Amino acid sequence: MQRFKTRSSLVKSSKKVAIVLGAFTFAMIPTMQSSSAAGFKQAGLSASDFKSAIDWQQFKGTTIDIGVQTHPWMVAMEKLIPQFEELTGIKVKYELLGEDVAVPKIKQQLSAGAATPDVFMVNALGQAAASGWLEPLDQFVNDPKLTDKSWYKIDDIFKGGRSLATFDGKLLAMPITAECQVLFVRTDLVKKPVKTIEQLMVAAKAATKGKVAGFSSRGMATGNETPWPFGGFSFSAGGQYLNEAGKPVLNSKANIAALKTYAALMKYAPKGASGWAWPENYKAIHDGTLAMFPDSSAFTAGLRDATSAGKKNLNVFPMPSVNGNSTSNVWFWTAGINSKSEKKGAAWLFLQWATSAPVAYQSQLDVTTARASAWKNPEAAAAMGVKNTATISKILATVDTKAMALAWTNANWPQVADALARAVNKTITGGDAKKELDNAQKIALKALK
Repeated sequence: MQRFKTRSSLVKSSKKVAIVLGAFTFAMIPTMQSSSAAGFKQAGLSASDFKSAIDWQQFKGTTIDIGVQTHPWMVAMEKLIPQFEELTGIKVKYELLGEDVAVPKIKQQLSAGAATPDVFMVNALGQAAASGWLEPLDQFVNDPKLTDKSWYKIDDIFKGGRSLATFDGKLLAMPITAECQVLFVRTDLVKKPVKTIEQLMVAAKAATKGKVAGFSSRGMATGNETPWPFGGFSFSAGGQYLNEAGKPVLNSKANIAALKTYAALMKYAPKGASGWAWPENYKAIHDGTLAMFPDSSAFTAGLRDATSAGKKNLNVFPMPSVNGNSTSNVWFWTAGINSKSEKKGAAWLFLQWATSAPVAYQSQLDVTTARASAWKNPEAAAAMGVKNTATISKILATVDTKAMALAWTNANWPQVADALARAVNKTITGGDAKKELDNAQKIALKALK
């Protein structure tokens, strides 16, 4: 989900599918190094899954270091890394730390020009690209000794994720997870289709009865919360946060109209929701006091589990359209190779393996991945609901990520996001949308000088 300073992640299991719940800081976990004792058998994969034209053993005896943090993707990787070690003869070392510890540590290593980590989860893609920390990956993808293109099938990785990680025509990282903004609806409470923004407004009012609020979203005045879900309203209205020249356009007519709509919808939210982040909204719809909630698809299985008030009546739909246009916000976690690594070949074999179709298919049981084929995993689809899974995967395969990428990959986005979040919060609590966005625009212009 939205991250310039990424949200920390809490893993909650539901029918063997771990869901990213975020906004929870993990304590430090001791250094761990995987063991190849389990190998293919425990991983749920077989050697035949990796039969290709490359020599997986070409870097046998090498040890690589990967820079990671506590995250559902690593829940999946920890189970599968022994299989990679058996397949390649490469040892994988990692220290699994909470986000608040891991992010500054990796940044410090990269800033100092250290050769490790060889592979790392990219926390701030724009900063990493601008700082030269990422080795371009095209050279590895196009080297037949390192990649069998017919086996790897890079086009199976969602185009939006690949585009997000491409700078000046160079692929700098690989998407490892995928999530998009959807409208969560308790279909037992909201029985008529909600396809347009006008229908959303009507449904929010009608569903507000007794202890149930018709609609709620994030309103907290912090940049790592509210700008992400507001993005679906802005982008659907034809808005952007930053334009192609990297300049802020927060007070555009489209954004003003979108914010007026957002604030009007929040009139049907629970008391105090203007200060809510995603966890409070998640809890409200999970516990049965909220009918509709526009947020990350990563929450789907958790909101349908046995403890949810909605259970199978909690379903997902595309963002309501504005004048015929529906554009969800998205998020793709990525991983890349350290440009200073002395083991780039072995590092690529790991990154290729970790983002391959067989590994993504197996990982879908723990985290929503960036490969279209993985979304056909029946066990994972059952937890989210087959129809919901189809809806989400279609959005991920077709969504235009340009507006999101222009903002979130800009190295100075944090300052802009904070100004925008304050404008949204002030408008929700009674301010004028144009006035607040005009003020946010002034702050953003100063920040991006």
